[in-house]
Amino acid sequence: MSKKKKKQELYEYQYTTPNKKVVKEMLPAVRKPDGISEYKGKVTWGGLLGVFGAWKLLGTLEMLSYAGPFSIVKNVIVYGAILGIGVYQFLKGKNYVGRAERYSRYMKLLEHRQFASIEELAGAVAKSAKTVVKDLEFMIEQKWFLEGRMDEKKSQFMLTDKVYEQYRLAEQGRLLREQEELEKQKIERDPIQKELLQLVTEGNRYVKEIRRLNDEILGEDISSQLDKIEEIIASIFEIIKRKPEKRMELRKLMQYYLPMTVKVVTSYRDFENERVPSKQLEESKKEIRETLDKVITAFEALREKIFQEEVLDVSTDLDVLEAMMSQEGLINDELNTFSR
Repeated sequence: MSKKKKKQELYEYQYTTPNKKVVKEMLPAVRKPDGISEYKGKVTWGGLLGVFGAWKLLGTLEMLSYAGPFSIVKNVIVYGAILGIGVYQFLKGKNYVGRAERYSRYMKLLEHRQFASIEELAGAVAKSAKTVVKDLEFMIEQKWFLEGRMDEKKSQFMLTDKVYEQYRLAEQGRLLREQEELEKQKIERDPIQKELLQLVTEGNRYVKEIRRLNDEILGEDISSQLDKIEEIIASIFEIIKRKPEKRMELRKLMQYYLPMTVKVVTSYRDFENERVPSKQLEESKKEIRETLDKVITAFEALREKIFQEEVLDVSTDLDVLEAMMSQEGLINDELNTFSR
């Protein structure tokens, strides 16, 4: 196909700029329907063929009084087939031409926006949403819309891949916000989860402050210490999220350990920024680093304590499950696969 032919197939639209200038543009990823004259011809000759077949079938009724059964059956088969072919071609042509006409009205709505709801398109052509969906599916199949697609609910239509990607990202954001709102409502109804969320939120605030101070401090030794503290705290949060009943341990962390840690790290940052170095400052910085080693040890011990409690809880659950199965005679103690 020549470039000139391809250009003719593109959908051309025009608009007026604010300074009254008329601009014509080609809309990408869209092609004009082709073969309309051919399908209009199907409407014409299909209609004529249908009328001829119907007229001949009616004439067959007059043969009942004098013609034999074979002649009557032959006429019914022949002219019935002609009628069927005519009606089929008429409806096929009418359907195609009708969709081509509705295509133009769809494009009037889409050309400047390149997206629309199915309800909007239905209003533009005075048809049902179901008809519009079938139209669009047909037009996509016929390559009138090279990149056109509908969303999963078939409630929105996008003309190009770019617009669809923008819609997809916006829809993902909307679903995420809805999920977050549901989670928030769920937490609001559960006092334990609500308290846990508050504790974790406060803890994350301290962690962000430690991370900010870490970025401002040049020393590599203390930086690795702060990274370790942040990693331990994150793992403690994950364990307590699984076991909210252990939140008392997290409350101690929030009220005592983390505030003091932030305080001493802030002091270290301030000491490091002192322009006049001194032996006393270096001793204080060394003492803070040694204290942070102790903080790490304490945080690790706290994590281990919470983790061991979680393991003990799981062990207790397994013992209960094993005892129940033994009472029901479902397992043999000698073959007990749950033994530890």
